[in-house]
Amino acid sequence: MQKTLQHAASCGAIFNVFRRGVQPSHLINSECRTFVLLRHDSYLGVRWYFVLDFESTCSEDKTHVPEIIEFPVVILDSVDGTIVDHFQRFVRPTENPLLTSFCKNLTGVKQSDVDSAGDLSVVLKEFEIWLKLKKEELGCRFKSSADASAIFVTWTDWDISTCLWNECRRKKLALPHDLLNRMDMKAMFQQWLGSCSAREKWRGGLSDALTLVGLTFEGRPHRGIDDARNTSRLLFHLLSKSISLVT
Repeated sequence: MQKTLQHAASCGAIFNVFRRGVQPSHLINSECRTFVLLRHDSYLGVRWYFVLDFESTCSEDKTHVPEIIEFPVVILDSVDGTIVDHFQRFVRPTENPLLTSFCKNLTGVKQSDVDSAGDLSVVLKEFEIWLKLKKEELGCRFKSSADASAIFVTWTDWDISTCLWNECRRKKLALPHDLLNRMDMKAMFQQWLGSCSAREKWRGGLSDALTLVGLTFEGRPHRGIDDARNTSRLLFHLLSKSISLVT
């Protein structure tokens, strides 16, 4: 077990989550973080991959504290690679309500999109209602163990462990518990490339990864829903290779 943990750590496959006994309502305390291993292989009975990719406020000089402005999730069926459903909401930022020109040009999100949207507290409630419905419809559950049938996926773990975590902490919002069960698609791709090394890792982006496997990005890069769909395409490509990512 210790060797597996060390191997996973070198691949970036260990995520910041929470100590045992900490409830979702307490997830605004940065001291709740600890390490947990989530296995990245296709032999654990995981059928449903909930792929998430936030877009946030930003500025060219990187002085903005990120606030989520687009909250998209797509559900990938690993049996045939289809997207069976999706959740997508724009989110109204409250700390820096005016989007910078840099942010609008990068993400394609317009000021009117966020002005007419609910804030993060509203969108999180809508997301949890949607997620509960999808779990019932698909008969799936999230659990960090070998009998899980669903897991969240992000391209790097920034979306949840940094962006959403910090915003929920600042705004005293509870982080949805199921988001603790997740995998880092970039770490998975690095391992698939055979570049799982503490000294040297492949550092390309999502578009670069798609190109390396013979796929092209569909849609607009840095638009959350398009990033999520393309991450799903890359994920299914790797799953179709019948790879096992835990040794």
